[in-house]
Amino acid sequence: MLLFTRPLPKLKASASAFEKAGIDAVGVATSNIIDISSERKAAAEFLASNAVNAIVVTSVYAVDTVIEGLRETANELPLIIAVGDATARKLQAGLQAFSSAQVAIPEAHTSEGILAMHQLNEANCQHVVIIKGEGGRDAIATGLDEKGILVNSFCVYKREQLTSPIYTKRWKMGEVSGIIATSEAMALQLIAQFGQALKSIKWLTVSDRIAKTLTSQGIKEVAVCQRATDQALIAWVKDNWEY
Repeated sequence: MLLFTRPLPKLKASASAFEKAGIDAVGVATSNIIDISSERKAAAEFLASNAVNAIVVTSVYAVDTVIEGLRETANELPLIIAVGDATARKLQAGLQAFSSAQVAIPEAHTSEGILAMHQLNEANCQHVVIIKGEGGRDAIATGLDEKGILVNSFCVYKREQLTSPIYTKRWKMGEVSGIIATSEAMALQLIAQFGQALKSIKWLTVSDRIAKTLTSQGIKEVAVCQRATDQALIAWVKDNWEY
């Protein structure tokens, strides 16, 4: 059996995807996603009234704010960069009325992958807006600032730790052969709860940064899948693990 982390809004959908793929897996949510309404309003108003060169959208939870702001703008739509396939699909669906909408995805779905994109390294890229979650993706703003690009960041949602983890089905630690951690925060919450029992189990995560954190926590075997979608993780597991 595999154990995978997802925030509460994504938990059931991911569990269904693993089940349909024939993989015995239990999902665990250690956090929920909470909107920050004041930041969402401020971000939408900023996008509606300012011309920028690019908007970086870090997750599906940030998409609605972007769509709301761009629907009200009189400016030409900027390049929109989605961190992940699901985020790109939601943006494209929400902006399909705009023939000029361009949604790009970095080759690697990481902060480093975004900073390496050629669109953000051209002379005409001078102003970027980042729509993200509280406490996440700070490396993007730092990297863009070092390139001399003006950056405005809006934290439109936050991850709130649940009082108790929520699981998709009953499970026992002794049955777990692998752990899939889709965020650093949830991985650390799992380790804090279960401690030493998790350190001898093989882990899969979605960025080199998270992998380094897990290694520093004493996890002995950590692999990386550069895409965080259920489909990508399932394909990686089928190619690399016995389950």
